[in-house]
Amino acid sequence: MLRALWIMLLLGLLAALVMWLADNPGQVSLVWYGYVVETSAAVLVAGLVGVAILSALVYRFWIFLRGVPAGLSRFRRDGRRRRGYLALSRGMVAVAAGDGGEARRQAGRAGELLDEPGLTMLLSAQSAQLSGDDKAAEKFFSDMLNNPDMEFLGLRGLLNQAIKRKEGGDALKWARRANRLKPESAWVAQTLFDLASRSGLWAEADEALAVAINKKHVTPAEARRPRAVLSHLMSIDAQAAGDHAKALKLAKKACHDAPGLSPAHVHYAGLLKSAGKDRKAANVLEAAWAISPVPALAEAYWPITGNNGDAMARVKAAQGLAAFNPKHPGTAMMLARAALKAGLWGEARKGLKDIEQSGEPVSASYCQLMASLEEAEDQDMIAAREWLVRSASASPDPTWVCEDCGNAADSWTALCGGCGGFDKFQWRQPFRVPGLSPPAKGEPLQLSAVPALQGVDAESGAQ
Repeated sequence: MLRALWIMLLLGLLAALVMWLADNPGQVSLVWYGYVVETSAAVLVAGLVGVAILSALVYRFWIFLRGVPAGLSRFRRDGRRRRGYLALSRGMVAVAAGDGGEARRQAGRAGELLDEPGLTMLLSAQSAQLSGDDKAAEKFFSDMLNNPDMEFLGLRGLLNQAIKRKEGGDALKWARRANRLKPESAWVAQTLFDLASRSGLWAEADEALAVAINKKHVTPAEARRPRAVLSHLMSIDAQAAGDHAKALKLAKKACHDAPGLSPAHVHYAGLLKSAGKDRKAANVLEAAWAISPVPALAEAYWPITGNNGDAMARVKAAQGLAAFNPKHPGTAMMLARAALKAGLWGEARKGLKDIEQSGEPVSASYCQLMASLEEAEDQDMIAAREWLVRSASASPDPTWVCEDCGNAADSWTALCGGCGGFDKFQWRQPFRVPGLSPPAKGEPLQLSAVPALQGVDAESGAQ
């Protein structure tokens, strides 16, 4: 609006000047090289204006001619950039589609057209990975380390390559460097924790987890269980190194932070017994039994209560331990075993009957105990044999089962030997997948008939 008013003002002033010159033409006389030129002032002004306009046009034409080479160069350069970024985009699409050959071709074209070594190296590395050329991919990722803007991408690529080759040492080296470069990255924190824990570097894994909590990558509640497991593992290392005070402190922390981690309670109770604190050690095992009756707790309980060899004393101790979780099937099995070993056939049979009437699935151990009872009490070898045959098809006994891969182990370990997962073992019955009968001709297979896929709780913590 103001610009329009300004133009109108100038036009008005110009019109006023023209009218004034028309009313006052005047007389101008010019003598030059013997020539005399006489005209009016209006004509002289018009001539000067015309010369100024012509000079401006000539000047602008000269500027245009001078800018033609630069303009042509800029046009060619912009064209190359457009074609280069088009090749880069097509290469990324090829990577997403899994077409390694096309990705490599477009990466080469983008490298020729663009002065963007970081982006073209990344595309070249990804295309090499798709083509299965790990050496070329590693070279491209290594070259990225020399570019500050691409260093993190190079580290991530080298880290993934090392993990793919199962080279834990190299992977851990790249993860540490990436953590120094990008300490705020949640991905780096998680990767460093995984690699350190899988390498048995419990202290470093605990430090990585503490940093992740500080950076708010995980909440303290989410980190409570894994930190408890790490405290338990560091306690075992401290005990092996002869530092019993540190071992006790870490074991106590592990039991406090993870009340259901029965291996930690067994270890802590052993440390307390070594320190002469038998009553406190028994309390630790009793508290753990109240949460999850795992047989290892009972095995640790007998020597602490002084009932390791006397069968009748063990029955009494078993009854005391059973009071902390009386309705659990594991408690009934523990009582039945103790009674059977002491020759209390009636007590043993009563405990086994209670399990059968509770609706719990008949396990292999239950069948084996029944076979031992029939043989010991009545010398009924036929009934004992029938129970042993039945045990072959009975439900599997509870054991340590990896929640990621389903691997079953006799004893708890921090790392799964099947998938390498950290703290994935739970104390429960393994799932049994029955064989499926082939459908009748023309009848579709009913996948919903597989009961073993029901009731999987991946979020529950391992006991």
